[in-house]
Amino acid sequence: MPSSLIAATATAGFVTLAGLVALPAAGADLAVEVQGVRSDTGHLFVAVQTPLAADEFPYAEELFAGTHQQAREGAMRFVFRALPPGRYAVSVFHDENGNGEIDLGAAGIPTEGYGFANNPPSQFGPPSFEEAAVTIGDASAKVMIWIAY
Repeated sequence: MPSSLIAATATAGFVTLAGLVALPAAGADLAVEVQGVRSDTGHLFVAVQTPLAADEFPYAEELFAGTHQQAREGAMRFVFRALPPGRYAVSVFHDENGNGEIDLGAAGIPTEGYGFANNPPSQFGPPSFEEAAVTIGDASAKVMIWIAY
């Protein structure tokens, strides 16, 4: 995965959680289950983006919703409540050292974890919005993301 994806994802998506749009009162819940977290160190950040930013995924400046939790080795669960029906792309990032960005090794390969809904391959760059998107209808939905390190 190119270093520009990682840096942009960390800075544009996960660090701007303060400017999130408030969710409406009615809608369906989206449960995001993250598998394969390698340590209890740092935080896991999860971002939800709409098609309005599809051309910029996962680099979009604004998120529809986002959250984070203290990392727990193994599996973690996040729930986004009352999402209006539509398409949403979901991404996750494990900030193990708490510096607010995903760290890269000498060859530009991430040394911290990342993942996307539908677990698309990302060896040659980030997936498209559609590859990482899920459809939310009137009923609750669940996605499982296997985090890659």
